[in-house]
Amino acid sequence: MKKLITSLLLLAGLGASAQVKVGDNVTTLAPGSLFEMESTNKGLLLPRVALTNTTAILPVLGTHAQATGMAVYNTATAGDVTPGIYSNDGTKWVKAGASSASTALNVTANQTGNYTALATDDIILYTANAAGLLLTLPTSGIAVGKKIYVSNAGSQDIQLSPLPREISQQYLYGGTGTTLIYLGGTGAGSWSQQGGY
Repeated sequence: MKKLITSLLLLAGLGASAQVKVGDNVTTLAPGSLFEMESTNKGLLLPRVALTNTTAILPVLGTHAQATGMAVYNTATAGDVTPGIYSNDGTKWVKAGASSASTALNVTANQTGNYTALATDDIILYTANAAGLLLTLPTSGIAVGKKIYVSNAGSQDIQLSPLPREISQQYLYGGTGTTLIYLGGTGAGSWSQQGGY
């Protein structure tokens, strides 16, 4: 009986401070890991669930607060989710590689006249129903590669300034939209019209 109690106490003590490693080379552990996996030909298979949207915890049980840090592979296309790896930030599911809500796009209120874009603008909504309108694009305080999407819901064209690299595309025509990308510099050709966002 004394041996049994000693063995149980020893096992309980080991379990309280143990590290676990699964896979190849289980004898070498990273000192800071609680759980470690190592393999040259196997991967981690996350639980596969069908999420309905980023704000609903279901089909996972519990609450978002209880699921903070949890990772799953979503199999569904529903609401605002598509297949991929999602983690829970304590309030919602976040797709791996997705922008967080704190980096949401800056949408500029509907413009009806001349407008000087800001370096912080991401989307500019326009309703150009008067002829001769001018959209002046920023050329300082802006990073090369910055994109601005402009949507013109009006019937008239908007002239771009400075002229884009594609001089034949110096207007944003009525009823269209375009993505502009900053190439650097301050004069003509410092911006380019691109497709998509």
